[in-house]
Amino acid sequence: MKHLIPYLQDDRKAADYLRQLRWPAGVTCPRCGGGAVEPCERCDNGLQRLNCVHCAVRLGQLFAMCTDWTSSIFEESKLSPLEWLLVMGLWPWKLNATDIAAAADIQERTAQRCINLLDGGIFETYHLDPTRQLEHQVEADECYQSAGSTGLAREVARHDRAPRQRELQLRGRAIAAMGRPPLLGLVQRRDKTDQDAPAAQVYLEVLEHVHSAAITPIIAAKVKGGSQFFTDEYNIYHFTEADYDHRTVNHGAGEYARRDQDGTCVHCNTMEGIWSGLRNFLDRFKGISQRFLHLRVARYEFLHNYGHLHWRQTFEAALRCIFSTPGDYWRRMAHQHRRMPLTLCYR
Repeated sequence: MKHLIPYLQDDRKAADYLRQLRWPAGVTCPRCGGGAVEPCERCDNGLQRLNCVHCAVRLGQLFAMCTDWTSSIFEESKLSPLEWLLVMGLWPWKLNATDIAAAADIQERTAQRCINLLDGGIFETYHLDPTRQLEHQVEADECYQSAGSTGLAREVARHDRAPRQRELQLRGRAIAAMGRPPLLGLVQRRDKTDQDAPAAQVYLEVLEHVHSAAITPIIAAKVKGGSQFFTDEYNIYHFTEADYDHRTVNHGAGEYARRDQDGTCVHCNTMEGIWSGLRNFLDRFKGISQRFLHLRVARYEFLHNYGHLHWRQTFEAALRCIFSTPGDYWRRMAHQHRRMPLTLCYR
């Protein structure tokens, strides 16, 4: 975070830096995208007011005002640019709300909503990006993460059941209704022959249950046809034999890796290692609800895929994804769960 120190002195410098990240090629109107934008006086919190000439002509007005945060997920936030920049700088370090609140000098409840907003932007822009595909050599595996509705009396009453116990000890396969939602993991192996190749690219999806009908559209959309596809002997992956070079290892017989005659290493150890990293990341939150599990998983997915870059490059890439988020998914989620307001005014 050393490069953020000059911008953490006041709100104006923080706002100017965030504006530069949002529009690296020059400021444009956040509504129409036009370049005829005139800077006006600043807001009290340091944000720059802008007047779009095209929008003013289209609306038949003298002015069409907007700010640096117009049409972004921060538009309704009451936090200052300086506070947001500090929270954004701490976000890639995989900290929980308690640690971020202590470092940014804000309330823990505010920090929690900031994290949800940033994770939601990454989920909507990066995780749901239909152009991302894995190819060449791809491993697939599933795991089960304990997550439920502990402490939410309304959710417990709606499902007419007892609250989920802490430290839920269940072995074997489970479903989301049991408090252990399954996660499907797809990882593209790193090309070791290319020294400049990025880290192993991963795609993680939280599911209600693991069936062939649930994972078939995900694999078809995220794995390029004709790729080598490595799994265990679980029968839900048998459908991939038609479109992929499907090879399996038999964990039940004690086989975890082998080398075929063509020199291909058949194993799922890359995905198993990612599961270990994901569980260590989720343990920092000291319990997690199913409502937010997919957001935390999306953050880990993004940080893992950009882990080969310098911290500053990862930070700027994350902010560009967040600023380009239209916020439609987050508004739907906020409408579905009325306890998650968009306005961050809990100071």
